[in-house]
Amino acid sequence: MIWLIFLALAIFSVSIIQLQEGRSKRLQENCRQLQKNLLLWQDKLRKKESSIDQLQRGIAQLLKWKERAFELEEELKRVKQTQDYASAQRLHFLEDYIAKSQKKPNVLFLGTLPSQGRHAFEDELRRMLEDAGFEIVIVSPWIKRQTWNRMKGPLRKFSRRGGKLRVFMRGSESDYSLGLSDNLQEEISDLGGETILVARLHAKIYMIDRKEAIVTSSNLTKGGTESNYEVGIWVNDPVALKEISEFVDDIYRIGAR
Repeated sequence: MIWLIFLALAIFSVSIIQLQEGRSKRLQENCRQLQKNLLLWQDKLRKKESSIDQLQRGIAQLLKWKERAFELEEELKRVKQTQDYASAQRLHFLEDYIAKSQKKPNVLFLGTLPSQGRHAFEDELRRMLEDAGFEIVIVSPWIKRQTWNRMKGPLRKFSRRGGKLRVFMRGSESDYSLGLSDNLQEEISDLGGETILVARLHAKIYMIDRKEAIVTSSNLTKGGTESNYEVGIWVNDPVALKEISEFVDDIYRIGAR
């Protein structure tokens, strides 16, 4: 009987030992698999870190380029404000004008006929504002905010490009009180522009880059662009533009800023 007990204990002990050995093998296999997975994740982590380093270096380079681009943009804006830039652009325009003078008319008649839905002045002016490169000159004794706001889209784009905006007005308090014109000095300033007040101003001129201009009867008001019967001419003749530019420079010197 005792031997049977010892035999049973021996068998039980062997079974436990075998069970433990099996568990140990499974644990060892799991450990090896975990080590493999750990090495795999470590390799992936190194690759990710390398990618992050490359990305950070790329971002740093982009920031340098962005900073340099901003410096160049500011430099270009300053250059556009100079007389030398205007003179160089005028010379380029003269050369281009000579080359194309046989292909394009240098004077166009512009008429506003409300009864026929014809608004040639506003259409041509908007086209000019969209094309402006470095200078916009608006000479209009009266300007109404509603009409000005219709032009703000191209003017805002022009301002972001660093162009020079000059607006000549009468600036009369009586004009404002009678509703003939609005005080737009703040709006013009917000666009980086300059307002020049000329007390006895009656001329209406819209000049772009000193290479094309509209000389017209139209103020920048609803009446001048929509309601009244107005006329004017668009010119790109260099001789006429030289005289127009000189006139603008003259009233600039006598105007109040």
